[in-house]
Amino acid sequence: MVKNLFFVCSILALSNSIFAEETKGFSYSLKVDGAYYIESDYQKGKSHFAEPTGPYDGVLARGTLNATYTLPTPLGQSELLSEANVEFKGSLEISPLTIRPIFSIDFTPLPFLVFEVGSSIGTGWNMLGFEGFCKYKNGDYRDITPFTQYYHNHWVNATLQFDFGEIFEGDWNHVIMMATYEMFYQGITGLDKGQLWAWQNTDGYINGLGYDIYTVLAYKMPLFVDMIGFTADFYGQYSSKDYGDIASTYGKFMTIELSVFAELAFNKTNSLIIGAYVSSRRSFATDHKESKEEPYLVKSGREWFFDCLLLSWEHKF
Repeated sequence: MVKNLFFVCSILALSNSIFAEETKGFSYSLKVDGAYYIESDYQKGKSHFAEPTGPYDGVLARGTLNATYTLPTPLGQSELLSEANVEFKGSLEISPLTIRPIFSIDFTPLPFLVFEVGSSIGTGWNMLGFEGFCKYKNGDYRDITPFTQYYHNHWVNATLQFDFGEIFEGDWNHVIMMATYEMFYQGITGLDKGQLWAWQNTDGYINGLGYDIYTVLAYKMPLFVDMIGFTADFYGQYSSKDYGDIASTYGKFMTIELSVFAELAFNKTNSLIIGAYVSSRRSFATDHKESKEEPYLVKSGREWFFDCLLLSWEHKF
C-alpha cells in the first residue's frame, strides 16, 4: 500500500502556493482524505503485473487540521528575492487507527525553491482487522499497546517548482513541474534492530534512514477541473543493514508509486482531489497469500499492481 498515502494532496498543496496570493500571519485549513483499495493477490516470479482479483481490499481515512504562520523575510529588493518567506506549520492528524501531531518549517528563498525540515510523533491501535500500529514477531504482525511505544518520523527536503505561466503569460499556459528530494528517519520506539512494523494499515516498514523522491507534472486551467496531472514517487532505505537477519533475502527495495489525478475547484476555499494509484512491491520466488509470510521468502523481482483510488477534500478557513 501507498507509503505516503496522501502524497498527491500534500504536494499539490505546495504547488497551489505558486498561485496563492501573498499572505502574512496565520492561516488555517482542514483536510479530509480517504482511499479505497483494490484487491490484487500476490504472484510468484520475476518482475510482472498482478491483475486485480477482487473489488475490495480495505479502506483508509484521516482528517488533518493545519495551522500555518507566514513570516515575510525579504532578502533584497529584486522581484525574485523580495517575496522570500518562512512558514511555521503545525498539524494534528487523526484517523480511526492513529493520532499524531506534525511540525515543520518551510523556507522559500526563491519562488522556485523550497526547503523544509519537519518532525512528527504519534501512536495508534488496531481494530476490525485493520493494522494501525503493529510489530512483526514470530511470523505475524502483533498489536502494540497505544502510548507505550511511539511512531516517529523526521525529515529534511528540498523542492524545485516551476510554472511555465511565469514565462508565457496567459490563463492556459500553466504547465507545472515539481521535484522533491527528501531524506528521512522513521521508526517505532522500543523495537529490535531489523524488526519490521506496520503503521496506518501498511506493513513492511523498518527503523532506519530512508529517501523519498517525488515528482509532479501538471496542467492548471481556469475551469472547474482546476488541475490535471501525473505523479511519480520513489522511496526506500539507504542501507540493507537496517533489515538485520533478513537483509540478504528480503532486503532494501525501491518502491515506485505512480498516479494520475484531477483537482476540482468548487470555490476559493473548497477543493477536491481525485486520484488513482499504480504501485509496486517485492515479488518473491515462492507463492504466498499474505504479506506476513514475506520476511521468510526470497525476493525475485518487482510486482506491479493497481493499488487504490484516492479522494482528498480541503477547506481553507
